[in-house]
Amino acid sequence: MQQALQYGAWAIGLWLNLQVISALVRGSYRQYPFVFAYSVALFLSTTIEIGIKAAPKQVRYNYYWTDEIILDILVFCLVIALIGQAAQHSRQKPIERKWLVVAAAFIFTVSVAIRSGLPLNLRMTLISRDLNICAVILDLILWSLLVTARRPNRTLMLLSGGLGLQLTGAIMGEQLRQLAHSLLLMGSLLEVTTGLLALFIWWRALRPLPAPTRAAA
Repeated sequence: MQQALQYGAWAIGLWLNLQVISALVRGSYRQYPFVFAYSVALFLSTTIEIGIKAAPKQVRYNYYWTDEIILDILVFCLVIALIGQAAQHSRQKPIERKWLVVAAAFIFTVSVAIRSGLPLNLRMTLISRDLNICAVILDLILWSLLVTARRPNRTLMLLSGGLGLQLTGAIMGEQLRQLAHSLLLMGSLLEVTTGLLALFIWWRALRPLPAPTRAAA
């Protein structure tokens, strides 16, 4: 049952991921380069994860955590880039991008340093959780800029909302898995479901509108 759910989630996730990449390739990848980079990295990482499913456990662990950290860093870059775009139309005084980068690097360094004595799996789980929490805070900053904008950007709002949903689901799912072994499946389902919903929201946000809709707008 669990294996069937996993393969089903992979199939749906890859399909939605391809839809997002396809929508970006049609032109908006120039406007949202980090969304494009993250989407491509997510597609490749999922494909490799499927390919090494039969590999030894340690190989899968090493790949999973390397991949997770790379994706977490890309999420930071993505949110900071979107904050820069949103700040151009906001009434609020924006935080300078360089300080956001410095803060992200500092948090990552501190998180790695204070978890150094823990076992690999627990250490990386906690580091990933810390990074996700910080990314959620950055996403809230992005959202506050968007809602105070002189001309609200629907695409940016949907990208921010989808990302916030994915990150919150990842944090809650990981916490459920840490609480009890009986909650492993529930935590995984929560994380996978919110991840798929985020991809669907991104696809709806980025796909080109039909000609009549553009004319009406």
